[in-house]
Amino acid sequence: MSNVGEKLYEDFKRNLESVNGNCLRTSKADLGKNIVDIFKKEGINSICLLESQILKENNVVATIEEAGITVHTDHIRLHAETDRGGVSEANHGIAELGTIVQEDDNVDGRIIATMAETYIGIIKESKIVPTYDDIFVILSNMEQIPNFIGFITGPSRTADIECVGTVGVHGPIKVYIIVVKDE
Repeated sequence: MSNVGEKLYEDFKRNLESVNGNCLRTSKADLGKNIVDIFKKEGINSICLLESQILKENNVVATIEEAGITVHTDHIRLHAETDRGGVSEANHGIAELGTIVQEDDNVDGRIIATMAETYIGIIKESKIVPTYDDIFVILSNMEQIPNFIGFITGPSRTADIECVGTVGVHGPIKVYIIVVKDE
């Protein structure tokens, strides 16, 4: 890996962890194992997962199911309310913010990322850009901008009028981002 790529990953990780997110880097071959380890640690036995190419290529669903975790890949709306875990792939990451970016017309990815107590976002290492401005360059160069663009930075947070902060009211209580190494 180049020094530039290493620096982007380290910046991404540091900035995500500064807002109580969790970050780890893995090979494609170990992706399923790392997802299982997170859900086992969190005591989660039923999840919703939006299958993307990287998840399919690495037989992630089979790996998770072999570990005794129920995986719902369809009828997400029916299962998202009761499944405590969720997995989907993001299109980009922003190193300076520790943020992943969903760019999609598929509502299931959005549901998974907002309804799961524990959300795992997958991002390819080569899709991490240095700055917030870089994402807008990418978006402005798209032939057609998707119906939904979402920015996810750590667990959801909100505060009431008295500035009492609460985590997880409008989204996940725990967010893990797995950065998959380019091979």
